[in-house]
Amino acid sequence: MPLIEWNSAFSVGIQKIDEQHKKFFSLINVLYDAIMQGKGEVVVGPVLKELQQYVIFHFKSEETWMELYRYPDMIKHKLEHDAGAKKVSKLVLEYERGQQTVDIELLKFLSDWLQNHILQVDRNYIPYFQGKV
Repeated sequence: MPLIEWNSAFSVGIQKIDEQHKKFFSLINVLYDAIMQGKGEVVVGPVLKELQQYVIFHFKSEETWMELYRYPDMIKHKLEHDAGAKKVSKLVLEYERGQQTVDIELLKFLSDWLQNHILQVDRNYIPYFQGKV
């Protein structure tokens, strides 16, 4: 059973962005499955790095569209992205240094942040992107 499941409530109605968001759900669930199966040591490091790289890719994608379609809250949204990317980068660095373990509580935090970001922050750009991206 996955920790976080995609459903239509998370859709922003823009296929490219929905697919990118689904990838985040998938990465969190890979980490969760590995921990639940006791395979965390083998899986966590590489998947965290992939998550870190994907955060950068996804945020740049959204920000490019925000700029292109003149999204009025771009600066505020970018600050949210910067904070999220910084948290993920810090997590990866601390994990690599042996200062952070990846456990269920941490994954719940990541999944809650992702869900809240999609449902509360990303929803605001829908009228500016729909039919364009």
